[in-house]
Amino acid sequence: MSEPDAADRAAFAGALAREAGALAWRYFTGELAFTAESKGERQDWVSIADHAVERHIRAALADRFPADAMLGEEDGGTVAERLWVVDPIDGTLNFVHGMRYWCVSIAYVERGKRRVAAIYDPSLDELFTAAAGHGAQCNDQPIRVSDCATLDRALISQGYVHRHDLDRHLALRRALLDAGAAVKDPGAGALMLAHVAAGRFDAFYEPHMHPWDALAGLLLIEEAGGRVGAYPGPGGLVAGGEVIGAAPGLYDRLAALTHG
Repeated sequence: MSEPDAADRAAFAGALAREAGALAWRYFTGELAFTAESKGERQDWVSIADHAVERHIRAALADRFPADAMLGEEDGGTVAERLWVVDPIDGTLNFVHGMRYWCVSIAYVERGKRRVAAIYDPSLDELFTAAAGHGAQCNDQPIRVSDCATLDRALISQGYVHRHDLDRHLALRRALLDAGAAVKDPGAGALMLAHVAAGRFDAFYEPHMHPWDALAGLLLIEEAGGRVGAYPGPGGLVAGGEVIGAAPGLYDRLAALTHG
């Protein structure tokens, strides 16, 4: 068998994200029972559904790409030159409360470079996909970031979890609001990044995101014509880092505010 290329992995990632999303949806709608548990931090939840979906993805990847490694949010893994990075349910807090803003996120990284992205939103049956150098799509239709160039016309997603510095978060939110921006946090970072790629949000910022939340969405934004900050941070891939992604006309202004 010939070595699979990025197109093979992209097609497989999209199909797998849909499969995984269908399984998660069965839990979400109550067809399959689940319980939710705290991971220890405030409002940091995990459920049987998260573990079941991750196991499904892990098994499928091991069968199709046995030489590749996988790093998952729930069950970990090892970092290798060919690596899949997976969040089985991003937005678990929403998921366990019956809120329809969550997704499955799958990224493929080769020698440290983002190569493939698939983010699936079962609630709207929307599959966001990208392969490096080949653009970004939603349900196979090309997507582009917005042409917004001023904060007073921008809709910005600003992610927050309790491990972030609250004073810094509120100061940035105030600065954005003072500049005329609308600021939202629907609570699923990977999906918010996908919505920047699709031009629904004009920009996204969060001071720290784990790789399973960030990698797929960052590639989507890049391939949709947007700008993203350097990721991960100095601690490397597993440690994650700051995430900023925006329409080109907003990026510099947003970056200046976040580091001001």
